[in-house]
Amino acid sequence: MNKRLILCAVLILSLFTGLSQKVFYKHMEGKVGNNISIVLDMVVTGEKVGGYYYYFFDDQSGDASWTHFGKSMPVYGTIQKDSIIEFSEFNPAVTGSIFKGILKDGMISGLWTSSDGRKQLPFEALETYPQGTMAFRVIHHTSQSPLFKKAGSPVASLEMSLLLPQGDMEKAVSDSVTAFIYSEFFSDAIPGQNPDHLLSTIKDIYFKNYKSANEDIYQEGTASFNWEKIKEVRILHNEHDILSIENYDYGFTGGAHGLSFSKFKVVDLKDGHRIVLDEIFRDGYRNDLRDIIHQEARNLYNLERNQSLADAGFYNDYIDPSDNFYLTKDGIGFYYNQYEVAPFAMGPVDIFVNYNKIKRILRSGSPVYRLIIMGHIPPG
Repeated sequence: MNKRLILCAVLILSLFTGLSQKVFYKHMEGKVGNNISIVLDMVVTGEKVGGYYYYFFDDQSGDASWTHFGKSMPVYGTIQKDSIIEFSEFNPAVTGSIFKGILKDGMISGLWTSSDGRKQLPFEALETYPQGTMAFRVIHHTSQSPLFKKAGSPVASLEMSLLLPQGDMEKAVSDSVTAFIYSEFFSDAIPGQNPDHLLSTIKDIYFKNYKSANEDIYQEGTASFNWEKIKEVRILHNEHDILSIENYDYGFTGGAHGLSFSKFKVVDLKDGHRIVLDEIFRDGYRNDLRDIIHQEARNLYNLERNQSLADAGFYNDYIDPSDNFYLTKDGIGFYYNQYEVAPFAMGPVDIFVNYNKIKRILRSGSPVYRLIIMGHIPPG
C-alpha cells in the first residue's frame, strides 16, 4: 500500500479514537470480598471511565452499608497510563463507594472502599461474555473548535462515544441492535452507513452551527459563548438475553445551564426485537402500574402522608408509565427527562420498581421472568 495512504489511514483512525489503545467496552463479573458478586459494564475512552454496575450477595445475607443492593448504578472514574484504574458510584459530585486497582489482561484487581471510608475489601472483576451477553466495540471522537482564530476565543467542544455490536452474536440480532442505536444517535441514518462518516458529519454540522449562531453577536468576556456537547451510548444491563441501552445526549449552548436527555431501549437478544411494556405486563395493567409508580415516587422523595406529588413540585399528582424504561437484574426503571414531569430544578426523575412489587401484573411468559429467576424472586 502507498505510504501516503497508510499515513492517512492512521490519521483518520486517531481522529476518531483519540487514545486508540484505551478505547474499549468490557462486560466484567467478579467479587468484592467473599460473598458479594458484582457485574460491571464499563466503557473506557482515553483516561475516562464510565458505565454501570450492580452487586448482589451470594448468600442473600445483605449488608446495611451496601444501600443500593441489586440496582444498577452509574460509575465514573479515570484510568492512568500505568493501568491504574479508579471509579466510584453515582457521579463526580457525589461520593460513593470507590473501586481502585490495576487493569491487566482483561482483569481488574484492587481494593473497594465504602463511601464513608470505614470499610475496605479486596475485589476482582474479569472480562467475560457468557451466553446471552453481547460484546461491543467503541468508536470515540473528541474535538474542539474556536469561534475565532485568535487567543482567548470562546470554544465549542464535542465528545461522542458510539457503541456497536461485535463478536459471534447472530447477525440478525446484531443488525437489530445497531438499528436501535442508530435511530437515536443519528436521527436519519441507515444502519449500513459508515459510522465514522456519520460522526464526522455530526461534528461538521455542530461546529458550523456554533459559528453561525455566535459570530455576529459575540461580546468580549462572556463565558456563555462556550458550547459543549456530549453524545454517548451506555449499556445499563447486558445479561440473560436482555440488553438495556441508554442513548445519552448533553448540550450547553449558553445561558444558565445545559440540558441532558436520556433515551432507553430494551432489546431481547434472543431475536433482536424491542421489548415494550405491553409485552411485559398483562392486559389492563396501566392503572395498577401507575399506582405502583406513584407510591415509589412518594417513597423516593420522602413525601409526608398528606403531601401530594404536585405539592412536592411535580406537574401532576400522578406519573403515568413511560415507554422510556430500562430493565435490570432486580427491577424496572421508568425514566423521565428534565421538564417531562417536573421542573428543571428537580432534575431527571428516575423511578425504579423492584420486580417483587410488580410480579402480580406481569404477563405470563414475560421476558422479565429471565431476570426474576436470576434474582430468585418467585413468580407471582
